[in-house]
Amino acid sequence: MKTFTLYTVNPSRGSMIRWMLEECGADYDTVTLSLGADLKTPEYLAVNPMGKVPALKHKGETFTETAAILTYLAEQFPEKHLIPEAGSVERGQYYRWLCFSLHLEYAAMDKWRGISNNDMQRQAIGYGDLDTALNTLRRHLQGREYMVGNRFSALDIYYSGLLEWLIAYAQIIPAEPVFTEYMSRHLVRPSFARVQELEKQ
Repeated sequence: MKTFTLYTVNPSRGSMIRWMLEECGADYDTVTLSLGADLKTPEYLAVNPMGKVPALKHKGETFTETAAILTYLAEQFPEKHLIPEAGSVERGQYYRWLCFSLHLEYAAMDKWRGISNNDMQRQAIGYGDLDTALNTLRRHLQGREYMVGNRFSALDIYYSGLLEWLIAYAQIIPAEPVFTEYMSRHLVRPSFARVQELEKQ
């Protein structure tokens, strides 16, 4: 029996978790589901009542939410150095940009759904609007190879996957060099190539 069990759909956010598992050299099984009815069966709803992927089982517990799973896995494999040291300034920045990624995703999803916020709504919503969120990320990535610190982390998996979806698939945000060059540096990692091959199979 493998140490971890990943529940996923190909392609989906589960690809980020598989990438992370490969990056960690983890011993894992994959349960590949299909969009639709597979995610609404009583068996899968017992895993994740939201009927969403990814989900990860480890030590008898179930974990959901991509950002949380990535961070949990990084902490399970400290020798891989995929999260900054606990208590460091870099760890604080990791948490900052992890939370910011959720703002970016939902600002983009609002645009995808054709929703625009008025002034009062922009003040109340954490991300304000998509332009503000993109400008914040754009400034942060200028001259940077990694989201935080000076080495690859789980955060780079999350942002590379998110930007690839927002730019290449959903075509919600522009393919600006500051974004495409950042994600392209990380999407050439051998662990990501293995994920692509596994998902083709």
